[in-house]
This record gives sequence, structure tokens and C-alpha cells, in this order.
Amino acid sequence: MLSPAGLCGVILLLLSATSCAAPPPLPGRPEKLPAAPEYEPAAKIWPDAFVKVPALVKKGSALEPAAMLGKEKVLLIAGRWSRPTFHSYDLRTKKFRTLGTAPKWTDCSACFELRSVATSETRIVWTVGVYRSEPWNAGKRHVELWTMPRSGGDMKLVTWLTGHDELPMDDELSIAGDDAVWRGGSHAYRVPLGGGPAQRLSVAERKAPEFPGLESLATQCGREWCVGMVPSRRYALTELAVLRKDGSDRRKVVAAYGKPLMNDRFGLFGGPYIGDVYDGDNPGPQPVLYDRCTDTTARIGGLLKEDPGYEMRTGGETAAAPDEPILYWTSPDRKSWTVLDLSRIPDSPCQGGSVSTE
Repeated sequence: MLSPAGLCGVILLLLSATSCAAPPPLPGRPEKLPAAPEYEPAAKIWPDAFVKVPALVKKGSALEPAAMLGKEKVLLIAGRWSRPTFHSYDLRTKKFRTLGTAPKWTDCSACFELRSVATSETRIVWTVGVYRSEPWNAGKRHVELWTMPRSGGDMKLVTWLTGHDELPMDDELSIAGDDAVWRGGSHAYRVPLGGGPAQRLSVAERKAPEFPGLESLATQCGREWCVGMVPSRRYALTELAVLRKDGSDRRKVVAAYGKPLMNDRFGLFGGPYIGDVYDGDNPGPQPVLYDRCTDTTARIGGLLKEDPGYEMRTGGETAAAPDEPILYWTSPDRKSWTVLDLSRIPDSPCQGGSVSTE
């Protein structure tokens, strides 16, 4: 086998090159790797924002939180993947009230998949991916919009939002006045909940500005604030940057995998890790919540007994109005959910202007 010097000579002869510089050596692993920050648990920083709800209802049906129905009530859904039933759970009395159940035809295996939920003072609306095996619709799915009174009643189909075989990965839903506003893939509609034709909305391209020192393809923006990823460095902790669209008020967050801030304030991020280093004996990094208004980062999520990773689900993107998101994770025994209601975190710090930046 040729030595590096001999190989260089062969390349010189074949290509008639004038030089053959050796590649720069990779940086060596330091004796001591940097330690991740010791973030406090979110429950210690914002104790009043947490509530506990059961994960099971009578007869053993599994429940999942979807949204808050006020300060003392939580919307829980049983049967998210087939014929869902909506329940209101009272945090004070610990009692359930059934709000409504989908029609019998939805009682099928993965043919009526609930996707996103939004609430207003009078309505609950949600989208579903529908697959019904009919000769004219074999193997195709579409998205539908459904609604019911917030106080309970019949669940009713409002309209189809996509055609056959159109099931966008992203799915955003909110309520504006008497209308539902939905966006998914290349589709966007404003749909009157009281009846009437849906209005097709233009889908603006969400192209984030390019900021110096950040990966342009990994930068995402909300209304006024953006989250960008700092290029990874070997044997260094991952970092994100939170900044305004004009590049001002920039601050550093030791975390990973940033998405746009929920309600332009809270960042649901992956916990920090060291590039090119993985310890298979330990669980992955614990997810964190970042509050832009106070420049505070806290640990969230629950560690499951049978799983080496952390569980974290969000209602801010797929199961609640984006302006009032909830985060939730199950207890190790799966008998209850821990719900972090972000609307319970005081917004007074945001009224005083900017916080410290890097």
C-alpha cells in the first residue's frame, strides 16, 4: 500500500499538478467536553402554568389533551385515530362531561384521523384526514373541516379542504371571528362556520431573511421574530439564535432544532448536544422551552420507563389555537398527562420592551 507521500507523487504524475497539499487535520477531541447548561425544570420556574389531567376515561379509553377551554377546563379527546369523542374535564371537580362523538361511520381503523383542533368562545373546529375504501376512492385521502358548539352537541362536517389524494404534512388551523382559517401545503381557506362558500386565500411564500452567521435553510420566522441555527462546530454545544426579522435584538440560546416561536414568544427546542458525540447508554437531550420575554430556558418533557427518550407533544402547532398553545407529556405510568398551559405564564415581561441580548 502506498504511503501518503507516495500517493501524492502518483497524483502529481497523473494530473500534471504543480502541488499536492495534504488536507488539514481534523481537530482532535479535547480531554474535557463542554458541559450543557443546567436548566431548571419549567415546573419550578412557572409552577402556576401546570395542570394534571387523566390519561384514561371510564372503560379504559385513552385520552389526549387538545386545548384549554378556559382556566379550569381542558378539552380531552378519546379515539383520536377512529371515531373521536370530545370531553370537557373540570380541573376543580375532577369530573368529565362528554361534548360529542363523531358519526358511526368514522368507527374504522385509521380512516378518520384527527389532525388539528382550534377553539373560540363558542365553537370547536378540527381537521381530519379521511380515508374511506370505496371503489371510486381506493387508497386516497383528503382533509375535511368539522365543527361543533363549544358547549357540546352534534359534530358536523363543514367542507372538504383538499381533493382526493391530497394530505399535506403541515396543517394550521385557527378561528377568526365567525370563520375558520386553515392552511395546509399549497392550500389556504377562510371558511364561514355558519354556512356559505369558502374563500380561497393566497399562500405567501414563507421565506426567511438571511442573517450573517446563521444557516439560511434552517432559519424560520413568525410574525416579527425568527429562529436560526448557528453552524455546528466539532465538539461544541449546539446553539440557536433568536432575533427580529430586521436582525436586531439577537440573543443566543444553547439548544437545537428550532422552529418558529409559538405566539412569537415561546420556543419549543431540542435540548443542546455536542456535535459528533453520542452516548448510546443515555437518553437523548431533554427538550427545552425558551421564553423570549425573559430570556429564560427551562427543561420540559417526561422520561418514559420503557423508552430511552423523552416524550413531548405540542398543542401549539397541531392541537390548539396558535395564540394559546399547550404543551403536554405523559407520566411514566401513562395514567395522567402533565399540561403546560402557556397562556398562564404572565405576559407582563413583554410589555417592558427588549431583554438582554448577546
